[in-house]
Amino acid sequence: MKWRAILIAVVMVSAITLYWQDAPAGDVTVRKAVGEVIATDTEAVPNTIVVRTTNWKGQEFIVGAAVEDDTVIKIGDRTATLEEVKEGDKVEIIYQRNKRVIAKTIRIKR
Repeated sequence: MKWRAILIAVVMVSAITLYWQDAPAGDVTVRKAVGEVIATDTEAVPNTIVVRTTNWKGQEFIVGAAVEDDTVIKIGDRTATLEEVKEGDKVEIIYQRNKRVIAKTIRIKR
């Protein structure tokens, strides 16, 4: 009986893995988050930003997004780079979510 449960679990995981690998890209979802920068990584490829925000229920929610060459970054009214974004900055981020999460606009309020 135990081997049957293990076999079913393995088959299900395999099927889910194959589904996700072969799944079409599907619709792109655009989201907005307002919160606080908790990390950036300019050494990663692609660069990344991590933001602490809250969901619609008021629960803490963490958004990690790739920052690509065409991502618009603003500090106040001026254009900036990811290197200028600091931990603790108040941020509004607009990102696209599909198979990846990609930051499209990052606005820092100082």
